[in-house]
Amino acid sequence: MLDFDQETWLYLAIIAAIFIYFSRNSRRAKNNRKNRKNRNFRRRYLERRKQEKSEENFQDKNKT
Repeated sequence: MLDFDQETWLYLAIIAAIFIYFSRNSRRAKNNRKNRKNRNFRRRYLERRKQEKSEENFQDKNKT
């Protein structure tokens, strides 16, 4: 059924290796983008929280 010669098998192996490389690299890039997004979100959240706390402290000091 699959009676290919040696050269054809070599070409198929090269094509499969390229496909596996790019699919793996794509998955890694997707995870990197997701991690960067989460890291940026956490950083913005912590900065906003820190700013809100400093505003609360400033308001508390003005009350006394």
